[in-house]
Amino acid sequence: MDSEGANTDVLQGSIKSASYHIILQISFRVVTFLLNALVLHNVDKAVLGILNVRLMLLVTTILFVSRESFRKACLSKTRDHNWPQVINLLWLTVPNVICWSFTFCYIWLHVLELPSEEHVADYQLTVYVVGISCVIESFMEPVYLFSQAFLYVKFRLFVDCIMLAARVGILVVIVLHYPSYTIKSFAYGQATASTILLVAYWAYFWYQFRQKAILMKNRELHQNNPLLALPFNSLKDFLPRKLEGQAFIGAEMTLLTWGFFKQGILKQVLTEGERYIMTVFSVLTFTEQGVYDVVNNLGSMAARFIFMPIEESFYVYFAQMTNRQLPIEQQPQKEIEQVSSVLRRLLRSLSLLGLIIAVFGFSYSHLLLRLYGGSTLSDGSGPLLLRTHSLCIWFLAINGVTEAYVSAAMTSKQLDKYNRLMVALSIIFLGSAWLLSSLLGSVGFILANIINMSLRIMHSASFINGQYRKLSLNPLGGMIPFKQELAALLVAFAVTTTSSWMVYPTSAVLHFGIGAVSGLLVLRTIIYTDPELMYLIVSIIKKRFGKTD
Repeated sequence: MDSEGANTDVLQGSIKSASYHIILQISFRVVTFLLNALVLHNVDKAVLGILNVRLMLLVTTILFVSRESFRKACLSKTRDHNWPQVINLLWLTVPNVICWSFTFCYIWLHVLELPSEEHVADYQLTVYVVGISCVIESFMEPVYLFSQAFLYVKFRLFVDCIMLAARVGILVVIVLHYPSYTIKSFAYGQATASTILLVAYWAYFWYQFRQKAILMKNRELHQNNPLLALPFNSLKDFLPRKLEGQAFIGAEMTLLTWGFFKQGILKQVLTEGERYIMTVFSVLTFTEQGVYDVVNNLGSMAARFIFMPIEESFYVYFAQMTNRQLPIEQQPQKEIEQVSSVLRRLLRSLSLLGLIIAVFGFSYSHLLLRLYGGSTLSDGSGPLLLRTHSLCIWFLAINGVTEAYVSAAMTSKQLDKYNRLMVALSIIFLGSAWLLSSLLGSVGFILANIINMSLRIMHSASFINGQYRKLSLNPLGGMIPFKQELAALLVAFAVTTTSSWMVYPTSAVLHFGIGAVSGLLVLRTIIYTDPELMYLIVSIIKKRFGKTD
């Protein structure tokens, strides 16, 4: 395959991966949305805080810190990989996960404040199970990364759906029939999910290599079959081994992993900072944490089921289309122009989406919370918290994409320098989160996030501008909407805000109708102003429904 064809495949694979992950994340968030309502109506809200804040934070902390750096480093320029060295490196995640699981489980059990006496036994059991489950997952890491590098998108979507169904089934059965075991349901679900992942990935590639062996017998008849392009022939190739005449692991990949590891710890603190402050300083009770988490999930749905999959998928695209070892002006210009165009279009689309959410979130937060959780959520600070989240969405969208590009394009030295900057940003974020939450309550966490995202966007924008200035390209121009779009958004904000003051108290249905009409007019303006965007949407729809892949 020629270089241009390979580049196209990478872009199409990234788009497809983002699309499928968005579908999965939408499903996951919808399910979580419904399950939180189920839990709110059947168990104590303190249990929701234990599950969704304390225990979920344990899972994300162990997995992110122990394996994220390996994944990012090993996804850079996969076409040029020495795969045996990469596999050897990936197996280091197993002892890494074991060490971090032991460390964090000890902290969760012996350092942090324990739940009330009625929940403490189930909590302790679940912490142990979470640690063991994370270790189980680490044994699938080489196979998982291989599936990402070679764009096994549908398979990964299928496995994730099966895993989600298992988690949901366990939780629903226990909440409805054995509500006193709800905390244990987290342990059962985590253990089941980890086992499904491990078995599914190894079994699937055993089947793939078996099919490849059959094709190899008549290779000339199946020259275009993608299985024949795989660098591995059996599951043994996923096992670590001594390499004749080569180092066990590559020095450059190891340094890159170490750079991402340092960055990953800081990024985890920045991403989950408010949960760490809640957990370590106990600024909110478990009940307050439960309510905050429900509102937080509603406010960040767009960020989690749209922005995060896009960030992950396009990091793969940027990492494979750019060479972090060469100045950008020395790289193939067609590839760089394509990258610039993709980044500009991506920023434009997400910027518009973030602004739409901010505009309509301000006027419809109270209605959404009242429909979802009744007075428990709509009274008090809930609506203000959700409105603040709506504003934060734009910053999350822009920061996710720009940081994905920066992480893919920086050299090892630049990553080290960036890590030092992240230390300062972490201190600023944690300090502002603690101060603002002490003064303003849970809303302070969101304001601290906005401050943090703004600083990170400024740094990423400076790096991107510095790269493309010599090439007279401006991918960051996509952040700024056209004047007609801004005007439409301002009119929609004025109309829906007025409706929330004058119409909503007496007629929620009419208030919703006014918002729907305003939203359609905003979308009409965007499509009219940017026909290219309309063409892109139509092309994607035709491709998805008119062609099977």
